[in-house]
Amino acid sequence: MPEAKALIQPMPVERDDSGCWTHPAWPSTDDELIPFVWFADRGLEVHQRFFEGDAPEELQAAWFLNGIPDCSAWEPSKPAGDGWFIFSIHDTEDGPICVWVRPLVTP
Repeated sequence: MPEAKALIQPMPVERDDSGCWTHPAWPSTDDELIPFVWFADRGLEVHQRFFEGDAPEELQAAWFLNGIPDCSAWEPSKPAGDGWFIFSIHDTEDGPICVWVRPLVTP
């Protein structure tokens, strides 16, 4: 019998001192930054929003030029469409990203 997939629900985003937060359902994986197959298996669409290019210029400058690892003032832009919720705001080799998810929308 196939493994039951838990329904992923939005949760309050309570960011830490550096502005990061991750949904407790995020799977632990070592092989990829965002486990797209894991999300697809749970019927979720994924959208990445990058701090660089989305955050105000002064926040980007503080992070990238001044080495201040704080993205707490960044309010990631929501993707177009309904049903999106934040699944993670975390740092990567290229700076912070926000991972938005929503239930797959079928036409």
